[in-house]
Amino acid sequence: MVSPSKWIVPGLTGAAAILIFSQPAFAQSAMRSTGYAVQQVVNASLVGALYSLLAVAYALLHGITNRIVLSFGDLATFGAFTTISVMTFMLFSDWQAGLAIIVVFILAAAAAAGLGAVVQTGVFTPLVSSPTQAIMIASIGISITLQEGLRVQSGGREQWLSPIFADPLLNVDFDGFAVHVSGMQFIILGVSAVLLTSLVLVLGRSSAGRLWRACSHNLVLARLCGIDTDRVLTWTGVAAAAFAAASGWIIAIGYGGVSFYMGLVFGLKALFATIIGGFGTVGGAIVGGFLLAAIETLWSAYFPIVYRDVVVFAIVILIFIIKPDGLLSVGLRRDSEA
Repeated sequence: MVSPSKWIVPGLTGAAAILIFSQPAFAQSAMRSTGYAVQQVVNASLVGALYSLLAVAYALLHGITNRIVLSFGDLATFGAFTTISVMTFMLFSDWQAGLAIIVVFILAAAAAAGLGAVVQTGVFTPLVSSPTQAIMIASIGISITLQEGLRVQSGGREQWLSPIFADPLLNVDFDGFAVHVSGMQFIILGVSAVLLTSLVLVLGRSSAGRLWRACSHNLVLARLCGIDTDRVLTWTGVAAAAFAAASGWIIAIGYGGVSFYMGLVFGLKALFATIIGGFGTVGGAIVGGFLLAAIETLWSAYFPIVYRDVVVFAIVILIFIIKPDGLLSVGLRRDSEA
């Protein structure tokens, strides 16, 4: 068996070749400043919040089912469309923008959670005991259904939302470069921090978290111990869908534009983030989300953006070669142990 370490030198050589031929933009003085680097950290944090929330959705359900579910990207799109539709209506109805943002977040999360409960109860839970990849195949069907429904609803057009709270609240000069942080960016970072911290605390310290960890460790033994595993699965599906909707909410209010087909790309990137961190842990999904965002943002800031996806996926492959189970992995349950 070939040791993963033997791939490190070729991998680093390939990465160096990409750096050499991509003509890095360090020559510009603004890009060498401390302020420019700080601004990229802020930008990476916003993207990391988006990826981490969506990656957590994958990790929550995979932790129990031991199956990959591919529909969360389109659930995020559903949350984004809900956000734009409701937000547009509220703004035209003269709602105060801050209150509208809160109400829209709650409605988008609730709508996606309700959809997640239906899908989990009617589709995923009956397929959990199947030794095949029936859940993954079913999730692809759900994704196609959601995508086509959103395409019909939107007429195939992208949906846009005017910038909200886009004026900078923080404007600091670092080494000749002005770092801007808008009010909306503060809101996104604050909401994401609260959601991710709350989830970690719930899983680690609450009775619901203990039930989830028991089912994640061994679903059959949890059932034999008297745990209502179907109920745990349902609430896990609800929570995962709500976190996916939260990422869609960030896309809608933070970036302003959504399309019916964007779920595939965002979903796959969040899935890669989950695998980078380690499929067996929610904390790993959070770390993987911010790591993937940092790689994307920093490359886009300092090197030609056309090579971004090439470099990102090359680094992801290199991480898998060196540490196949992820950076913060735990032992995954085998099907024979489920």
